[in-house]
Amino acid sequence: MPTINIEKRKLKNGYSFRARVRITKFGKIIDKAEKTYPTREAAQKWANKTSKDLVRKHEEIRDGIYSEQSETEKLKEITVGELIVEYLKNPLTSNELGRTKRYVLESLLNYDISQVIVSKLSPSDLIQHCEFRLNDETKPTPQTVYHDITYLHSVVKRAKQVFKVNANLSYHEEAIPELVSMKLIGRSGKRNRRPTREELKLLEQGLLERERSRSSKIPFSDILQFSILSAMRVGEITNLLWSDVDHENKTIIVRDRKDPRRKENNNWEVPLLGEAYSILLKQKKRAISDKPNLIFPYNPRSISAGWQRVRNKLGIKDLRYHDLRREAASRLAEQGYDIRAVAKITGHKNLNILYDVYSTMEVKNFARMEYEKYKSAR
Repeated sequence: MPTINIEKRKLKNGYSFRARVRITKFGKIIDKAEKTYPTREAAQKWANKTSKDLVRKHEEIRDGIYSEQSETEKLKEITVGELIVEYLKNPLTSNELGRTKRYVLESLLNYDISQVIVSKLSPSDLIQHCEFRLNDETKPTPQTVYHDITYLHSVVKRAKQVFKVNANLSYHEEAIPELVSMKLIGRSGKRNRRPTREELKLLEQGLLERERSRSSKIPFSDILQFSILSAMRVGEITNLLWSDVDHENKTIIVRDRKDPRRKENNNWEVPLLGEAYSILLKQKKRAISDKPNLIFPYNPRSISAGWQRVRNKLGIKDLRYHDLRREAASRLAEQGYDIRAVAKITGHKNLNILYDVYSTMEVKNFARMEYEKYKSAR
């Protein structure tokens, strides 16, 4: 019979439990397996199952009916880092990458977890990684570290089918409850931050100064105004094509719009409201010779970085570029557009996200009207 040993190991923040299962013959170990879990119960459950699997394996060996995988069926044993590199290079998987996911996966290559064998990934590996990340000099939040875990899981899920790499997905399901309970990861809460009129005025002035004081050709102020008028993301704006503009009807096609359920060919034709069409026409004189069909032929990272520097210089707190999408949706709602019409502009397929915008606006309107009633009754 196999012997089972559960070893309790102290971590910086809590404990882990390493389960070992061994079969010995004449005092020599002839087969073994081990795995680490965040709880003793999980380790014991795995050890009991593995013990039975090893017994069955050696009974089949004794009876001459056990067969190893054929060479073509064997799965590779590689590190997490090697798997990530393959994921980033393979056209089947790299095409679905957004900017944030690519950045997170490339960053993971610099951490110890990238040296772990994929099939040996355990909950304790995730716990140790999250503990280390939260102590980074960059001071990431648990919500930021959560991206590491979810994006890594999306890579490991493709390990067997796409890359023929040995992997066990159970590590993720077992680790998540522990990571949450230890507050090492967390989901982002709902944001309702909108820039004030004064903040927008300061940002526009600061961005105009940046345009004048630097050799950069990026029209930051135009892009700021266009973002608020169109509700587009920076990456969508920098992919807009002159050939997709309908000058007669004042619309434009936003290609491959972000959608968690659909990665490609998610093209939306949206109206160019207010000054948006005029801002587009202004870009004709800024056309770059090697990118003549792009309306805003600039690196989205350079736009975001420039905007962040101006924002920080102005001392504006807790405002992200993505908050301009909420500002755009809120303005449309305040102008009386129906929620479905707003969704056609913003690209939201899930109306629940926009309901939050509308409910916030309704609360403010209700409070203002009731206060006016109170004042007139006095």
